[in-house]
Amino acid sequence: MRPARHWLAVAITIATLTLPRPSAAQVLDPIQYSLFKSADFGYGCDGPCDCPWVTTGPLSGTFTFYRTSVDPLYAHYALLNIVWRYPVPGTGAFATITGHGTYDIGGEVANMQRMQLDVVTDGALAQHFDSGLVPTRGIFPAIDIEVRLSVNVCFDSLLHVVAGPQGTDVVPPSGPTMRLTAAPNPTRAGTVVVLSLPEAETGVVEVLNVAGQHVAELARGTIPAGDSRWHWDGRTSSGTDAGAGVFWVRARLGASTVTQGFVRFR
Repeated sequence: MRPARHWLAVAITIATLTLPRPSAAQVLDPIQYSLFKSADFGYGCDGPCDCPWVTTGPLSGTFTFYRTSVDPLYAHYALLNIVWRYPVPGTGAFATITGHGTYDIGGEVANMQRMQLDVVTDGALAQHFDSGLVPTRGIFPAIDIEVRLSVNVCFDSLLHVVAGPQGTDVVPPSGPTMRLTAAPNPTRAGTVVVLSLPEAETGVVEVLNVAGQHVAELARGTIPAGDSRWHWDGRTSSGTDAGAGVFWVRARLGASTVTQGFVRFR
């Protein structure tokens, strides 16, 4: 006959297995992150809209970074305890951003990332920012990503989150960075595509339909540094009307790819 303490140990083990447990990630790998000096907040207009883009100045602060799950393609993380500050232009004061978010990194072919943030500014203004699925820039665990508020078809706000574990202060380079916009969005006619490059690159810029099929080519060959603009008139490469629906602009330059979605109405 086994001693009573053996059966007590078994009972405790079974009870432990049946009780809900906190995520192992929240126990084993919480990491304190800090924003780097290149992080900033900006707002203004994209594309042909007639208003300036204003960068308020450096975005500073910290957050806690947790791994929440891993699947065959992506690792999923949570951003908690966000406390960020940025200077309010012309006032000498600072605005404070608090909240939480998620970050995903991985992909089947290219290394992709996505950040979503639910934050409150100065304890009153609740906002949802989303980067969409975009190519990575820094070498993880460093993060370099632009997260947009997407206010309307023209005016927008952007948090440029550049961060890493405390004790580091740079994002290791991983090739050229690109910025791609399509405006107006949504549109009833065509749209103006703007591609910003830090240096000249060779590749192709094209419009795809929602199924990822080629619709029209905007550029091919060497694209210079700086801002390049193209007007897509809503027609396919064969000259027919592409119709209404969800479309994507895709720029493939060297080893880097960036996409931007937009909607076209009749």
